[in-house]
Amino acid sequence: MTVAPTTKKRQPHLVLEIAIVLACKLLFIFCLWYFFFSPEHRTAVTPDRMDELMFSSADESKAPATRTGRS
Repeated sequence: MTVAPTTKKRQPHLVLEIAIVLACKLLFIFCLWYFFFSPEHRTAVTPDRMDELMFSSADESKAPATRTGRS
């Protein structure tokens, strides 16, 4: 039995195609990281800032305005 000659010719083409797809995926993942998760886009979280956010009174910011003057 002999091996068909087209089998050996297609294999390098398949390897090249897989390598291109993997390179594109890696490039896409890198772009996602760079544009959304890189250190430039991180917010600074300090204990003072967390204290301000967690323990600030929610009533102060959402309290309805009271009328002054006439009742």
